[in-house]
Amino acid sequence: MIKTGVEEVLRHLREEFPDSTVSFIPGDNGGGDVIVEDVDVGEGCTPAKTWIGANLSPQLPFSDVYPLFIGGNVMRRNGTPLGGPTSACQFASRPAIQVSRRTNNLVATPHAAAMKFRKVLTFVKELAP
Repeated sequence: MIKTGVEEVLRHLREEFPDSTVSFIPGDNGGGDVIVEDVDVGEGCTPAKTWIGANLSPQLPFSDVYPLFIGGNVMRRNGTPLGGPTSACQFASRPAIQVSRRTNNLVATPHAAAMKFRKVLTFVKELAP
């Protein structure tokens, strides 16, 4: 059964990304993996649209959403890797890039957890202006 805090974060993600598909793969503990399809990572990246995902802990909203992942094929428009605090890996059986952005001074609300996705997308855009 999905925990109430996780359901609230999913609702906020759907509101924050109304033109995207938000998919959730439940885990055994009330949390699970979420993937938001077709998000904008900026004109400095190729492709300019990809997915973003994370594991949603059953302790939400009292835990950080960390780390987040984007599509493994995203790079700077000039063909170089994004660099910065990123690394190639797998997420939800997909090639991925882990984007490491810790939340300092956590505000424990479902909205803040959902906004972490926006924060990471903004950071990716700054890596590839």
